[in-house]
Amino acid sequence: VDSELGGRVMSETTDDGFVLDKGFAVFIEEYPEAKKLLDYEALKLKPFLPGALVKLKSRNNLARVADPLRVPGDTLNALLAPVGSLADKIKVLPLILNARTKSIEELFEENETDTETALIER
Repeated sequence: VDSELGGRVMSETTDDGFVLDKGFAVFIEEYPEAKKLLDYEALKLKPFLPGALVKLKSRNNLARVADPLRVPGDTLNALLAPVGSLADKIKVLPLILNARTKSIEELFEENETDTETALIER
């Protein structure tokens, strides 16, 4: 339950003028109604790069958080990103290994947990 009205996706403007998106929306090109109504070629849709831009209180510009597993050329950017410590980034590796080495069925057989708990317990 959220204290604000609305759907899952919304925006908020910070005191220093940044517009932050809350939630996440994905457009899937295979939506049947979208295929009927939209001219994808005219829209010139492009994919998003994996990662995020993060607003930190201590910085005026946005910090880029990369995904080096999907874009190996971003490894250095991921390691140097000012979001999380190097130790935190290393702690994520067992989670990634677990997700990449097990089948979907095996993953769904695991006890459900949140990321923070998984990072502490693994």
